Amino acid sequence: MEFNNLSTGQKVGLASGVVLLINLFLPWYGTSRISRNAFEDPAGFLAFGGSFLAIAGAVILFLKASGRADASRGTLAAEQMAALVAAIGTVLILLQWLTENDFTKFGLYLGILGAAGVTYGAYMVMKDKGLSMPDMDDLKSMGSDDGDDDSPS
Repeated sequence: MEFNNLSTGQKVGLASGVVLLINLFLPWYGTSRISRNAFEDPAGFLAFGGSFLAIAGAVILFLKASGRADASRGTLAAEQMAALVAAIGTVLILLQWLTENDFTKFGLYLGILGAAGVTYGAYMVMKDKGLSMPDMDDLKSMGSDDGDDDSPS
């Protein structure tokens, strides 16, 4: 897989995922003397959980682009899964910022931008494929089997 052969959405999503991975260890909170990354208080679950979800969206894009795996589930295409997972991650990081906005450092804002970048990249790929955002019926079908019940009655 060559980077030049990727679509713009794939490039944006994958690059944002790499930024997010590095950003987990950069300062999210602190003062002039101390700094805390995404794994330390006051950041906590919303910071690293949201980052991991958005990174998972980038991984789905990577696996699909490289042809190694297809993360489609039910009626959801891999691109829709990537956009959905990354969007949830973005919302979690935004919630972190809204609930704990004292002594913020650049890592928090880079986390918001990185997660939004993965979401936007996945959305661009999804639109290029002619897909729309999943609705509740699509999400309900994720847990159902497609009538391929091989078990004896």
